[in-house]
Amino acid sequence: MATTGITNGTLIAIYKDISGTLTKIANATSNDFTITKDMIETTNKDSAGAKEYIAGEYGYTMSVEGMFEEDGSVGALISWKEIITDLLAGTSVTIVMTSNVAGDLKLSGSALFNDLKLTAPQNAVSTFTASIQGTGALTVSVIA
Repeated sequence: MATTGITNGTLIAIYKDISGTLTKIANATSNDFTITKDMIETTNKDSAGAKEYIAGEYGYTMSVEGMFEEDGSVGALISWKEIITDLLAGTSVTIVMTSNVAGDLKLSGSALFNDLKLTAPQNAVSTFTASIQGTGALTVSVIA
């Protein structure tokens, strides 16, 4: 049953679709989704002093922040090592952002990991941030 009311952000995560199985990125503490649409300016001498636009192409990005954990201890989840392996290889992956609750929104598409940062401060938890660039169409659907 679909989530109702205001959604707790803890429910929404970024997953990598591996052969039809949604596999969550391990130890995430925050994730973001951004979509932008290019605006093509069509202002001309007949625009009466106001700028005019038509919609152009769109693109989307996602990002995830989390706590760093070595590869062997995250179990069946997507590890930092797997992310860096995909990034270095330039592997196009199917990425999904959802609560994974039946009836809830599912944003998915082909994507590339394009930025990965590991932060290791003294006497504090090591963290990571990964940026994901969508490539091609974004699919907006619901979890079955």
